Amino acid sequence: MTSAVLAVLLSGLGTSTAHADTGTALYVDNLAANCSDTGPGSQAEPFCQIQPAAQAATAGDIVHIAGNNTVYAPVTISSKGTADAPVRFFAAAGNGTAVTVAGGQTTGITFSGAQYVDMAGIHASASGTTALAFADSQHITYRLATIGTGLHTAATIPAITVDGSSSGIALTRDLVTQSGGPVFASSAGAHDVMLSDDRFAGTVHGGVTAVGTIGIHLAGNTISTVCGNAISLTGGSSGSVENTVVTPYTTTTCSDTGTPAEITVDAASAAQVTEDYNAVNPLSTGTDYDWAGTAYATSQALRNGTGQGAHDLDQTDLTISVTEWLTEHSPLIDSGDANAPGELSADYYGKPRVNDPLVADNGTGDSSYDRGAIEFQDPFKVSGIAMSPSYTAYVGAPTTFTTKVSNPWSDSLDGASYAFDFGDGTTTTSSTGSATHTYTQDSGSGYLQAAVDVDRADGSRIGTGGFITFAVTQPPGPDAGLSCGQDPSEPRTASCAFTATGYYQMTSDRITFGDGSAAVTVTGSSGYTAHTYAAAGTYTVTQHITDSDGRTATATTEVTVGPSYVVTSPKRILDTRHGTGAPQRPVGPGAVVRLKVLGVGGIPASGVTAVTMNVTDADATASSYVTVYPDGTSRPTASNLNFTAGRVNPNLVTVRVGSGGYVDLYNAHGHVDLIADVAGYFTSVPRTGVHLSGLSPLTAPRRILDTRYGPGTIGKVAPGSTTTVTLPPAGSSTVAAVLDVTATGGTSSGVVTVFCGSRPSTSNLNYRAGQTVSNLVVTPVCRGKIEIYNSGGHVNLIADLQSLYTTGGGPFVPTSPTRFLDTRNGTGAPAAPLGADGTLTVKVTGVDGVPAGAAAVLVNLTGVAPTTVTHLTAYGDGSLPNVYNDNLAAGETRPVLAVLPVGADGCIRINNAQGAVNVIADLEGYYG
Repeated sequence: MTSAVLAVLLSGLGTSTAHADTGTALYVDNLAANCSDTGPGSQAEPFCQIQPAAQAATAGDIVHIAGNNTVYAPVTISSKGTADAPVRFFAAAGNGTAVTVAGGQTTGITFSGAQYVDMAGIHASASGTTALAFADSQHITYRLATIGTGLHTAATIPAITVDGSSSGIALTRDLVTQSGGPVFASSAGAHDVMLSDDRFAGTVHGGVTAVGTIGIHLAGNTISTVCGNAISLTGGSSGSVENTVVTPYTTTTCSDTGTPAEITVDAASAAQVTEDYNAVNPLSTGTDYDWAGTAYATSQALRNGTGQGAHDLDQTDLTISVTEWLTEHSPLIDSGDANAPGELSADYYGKPRVNDPLVADNGTGDSSYDRGAIEFQDPFKVSGIAMSPSYTAYVGAPTTFTTKVSNPWSDSLDGASYAFDFGDGTTTTSSTGSATHTYTQDSGSGYLQAAVDVDRADGSRIGTGGFITFAVTQPPGPDAGLSCGQDPSEPRTASCAFTATGYYQMTSDRITFGDGSAAVTVTGSSGYTAHTYAAAGTYTVTQHITDSDGRTATATTEVTVGPSYVVTSPKRILDTRHGTGAPQRPVGPGAVVRLKVLGVGGIPASGVTAVTMNVTDADATASSYVTVYPDGTSRPTASNLNFTAGRVNPNLVTVRVGSGGYVDLYNAHGHVDLIADVAGYFTSVPRTGVHLSGLSPLTAPRRILDTRYGPGTIGKVAPGSTTTVTLPPAGSSTVAAVLDVTATGGTSSGVVTVFCGSRPSTSNLNYRAGQTVSNLVVTPVCRGKIEIYNSGGHVNLIADLQSLYTTGGGPFVPTSPTRFLDTRNGTGAPAAPLGADGTLTVKVTGVDGVPAGAAAVLVNLTGVAPTTVTHLTAYGDGSLPNVYNDNLAAGETRPVLAVLPVGADGCIRINNAQGAVNVIADLEGYYG
């Protein structure tokens, strides 16, 4: 017995006919500690088993049997009541949900010589024999129960039997399941038998069989069997079969021949049986009916041949679901006979008959009767509650709850009332389906649940269970959000995205940009604002918001702004050998060349903050160094180019432009010719017709060419040859590449030029036979490729990609040249040469304004007097990359410019491959 059925019984629906409770209440509880089968059967001292209670019960008595988790012993009921005072056996509450009488090899419940007995909710079971038997008994009602015999019961043993001496037997709203034999069998002589709104489901082998039974009526049943034989009335039986649905239990394939008909009425019974308003849906395509010895495959055939089944439906009309449940628009709905003998006013579940407005009325009476044991109910339901704000309520702020209903039948809700429970101990009733409530405290780490019940104007409940679970919190916000960045197309301009969110309206939203300029007022929950700075640098941008409740919030972010880079084809703007850019003579000791850079070599005459040049010494008479710095400023102590007499050495230099558009080149010792090839410039103003770019540093340097071992072309490149190198793709358009280019093992002297498009007359690297030499190169990129030209003998080329200039890269902030590492005197590291495979970790954030969020730094890296041939590798984080920055011969001092990503700890790392060498590093600027 289900808990729903037990609830019906306990609510007082204990009889099918009202009777005065004038008898004695007897109690049975097999788990009561003080139960006794010798009496008295009181609530205080109940019987242990049903049998002594049945023997003690007299007319008008009610026997209450506790539903426990244990079964009761088989019982024979011989009680005799009267029409006005029947003996009643009802299920009652216990520690379980069912009252089950288990017979095992014995019949579970036997009515023998009983009269006027009403039994409800008492289940009967057996194994191998009949579970429920009626013998010489009259006026017995057995309802709201489950009967079963087990699948291994012999096919000839029915689950329920009625002998020929019994009459007035009513089986209503019962369930028979798992029966190895027929569900029901009545013998010749039995009369006035009624089966109403029963379900014969599960695996049952045969349905209802009546032989010589007078007045057997089947109404509103659902019978599912395996391969036919749902109803068989023979031997002169009389009665009716109406509103009954016959459906297959499984998808088992049945033979089209030899399978019994679903409904059989023999010739001796046919004249006394009415068959109509049924639905037959067998598994096979064989016989639906066998009437008076003639087989009829369809209901139409039966009508044509006998006049019976005028309103029957079969497999030609619909497919009946094996689940028994009706779905909207089924032909079984509202098509039953309201006047069918034995039909009940409630279905198997006790639900009332209802008229479906979406289905045509094809039944009798008010057409509210469906076929089968289950009435399709009004699908109206309270599906939940919507709330605003969604799924969260805020302390002190109104929350509106709205009932969500599913109402396919368009029921009138005029006069309906909606009872809301807000989950915090407060309730209200609304006539509109909505209610507003203000919570006074939050729910902490837990949740509340609001619920609603809906009642019609007459007080009948039409929907329950609508609820929503949610948290009650303080109103959110205010929350400020701020992020800023610079697009290379707008140098020194920060574009900031802001958000200002919260429950209450914002009354103030002001942004300051950290440069002393006036605050800007912005509006809206999100948006953008821009600010152009007067000088490059890293600034703190702050957003202050206030809401209408007086609450405030602040967001800050750092933004780096600066000039954007424009790469150009190399142009020679200085050559003292030929008088280009300066007088035609070597530069003497302590002399300064004042070089005009603005308006020269494709560089604009204004708006340029720094230039990138490849500076080369030639024909030096003594070892010396060159310092390149802005004109009009004090000469820094850092050097850009170190060389010895008679050698040619290049180094890439990025230098701020000084007063009047000049830069200065200082030579320390001896005489030397100086050459400068401009490679690009940094602009502080937007420009048309050029690609403005910013630096996109690689996480780690990457070797993209090594003709010794790969990647790329293998084998020394020939004199006058050009090697094409493909760069890795970048997230935005690549404008220029920053590479360390190395020449090694040349068979004669030569120069190396890196370019794209037309090859310029300038060079990036000068090498001698057998020399290993490297230099940093910034070159334009054409369709993701660059070209490397070799002028001299056969030589191996190596290219290590350090960074890319892209249209989405970060800005450059030049700084005054600042020495932050010198192992000769202990600046930034111990005063000792760096040994073989030794690595220095040097802090760069904080040096001359380098911020914690800097992406990369521009460093002039110098190796001083190594004890053997070696190379230096500089990098940010992670493992040592297989690249070179500075190649050094024994005793040589050589600088090289490097663009180095800053590690997560704010440091860079410098590794020495061989021997011992002193290392110097001068900061030239940083990238945002």
